[in-house]
Amino acid sequence: MKTAPLFPLKTTISLFVLLLVMWLSGVNEPLFTFLNKTLQLLPQGFWQFITTLADPWVVPLLTFVILFRQVNFVRALLICSVIAVIANYSLKHGFDIPRPNNVLPPKDFFLIGPDVQSPSFPSGHTITIFAMMGVISFWNQVNLTSRLLFTLAAFIALSRIAVGVHWPMDLVFGALIGWLVAWLAVSLNSRLESNMQPYVQMALYGIVLLGAIWAVINKTPYPQAQWLSTAISLFAIAYSLRSLTELMHRQKG
Repeated sequence: MKTAPLFPLKTTISLFVLLLVMWLSGVNEPLFTFLNKTLQLLPQGFWQFITTLADPWVVPLLTFVILFRQVNFVRALLICSVIAVIANYSLKHGFDIPRPNNVLPPKDFFLIGPDVQSPSFPSGHTITIFAMMGVISFWNQVNLTSRLLFTLAAFIALSRIAVGVHWPMDLVFGALIGWLVAWLAVSLNSRLESNMQPYVQMALYGIVLLGAIWAVINKTPYPQAQWLSTAISLFAIAYSLRSLTELMHRQKG
């Protein structure tokens, strides 16, 4: 069983200071405009693919597919997902800050995909990708792995500016919340019994199975990346069914 990870003090302080500097300097809007236009050097299909990797349904299922055999990790993953959803919706509607498409004239920036109307701050996709990369990082507790995963999460989060739906401050705050959520999830999981009863394990895989089925039914808002969402969901369905079948066979015999 994994021990509780150390609190990510340096990362927390760094992201908080960056957020404060961006707020006090008033750089949020001009930085968004600059990055949004610069990132169009890459094709729209690329950014649709990258931003789908941070989808609140896709990336948890992808994380499950990678480490589905570790049932204690699956439990930490589900704890992380629940906390991330609660944090995302409560903070979004608590701050209720409008998105770029509700503030800027359409001619001033590029919008790829739907005209999203929900509150902007923080970015839910960024919370999700940092939470998922964070839960792997805190689970393994290897410094090099943590740095690589943090960098990957940051690049994927940039796609939210590229598609025109989030301010830079949304990403920084989302990264802070996601990383803390991951730390909290792994810490809570470390306090639970490592030897789970078979019915508890089956319940965990059953929840993943239902989530994967739901992800197949619900289409991504980025059509060019629909294949990615569907493929990951089908893999998650297959692996959760495989795990459930193995657990049932052990129970019988």
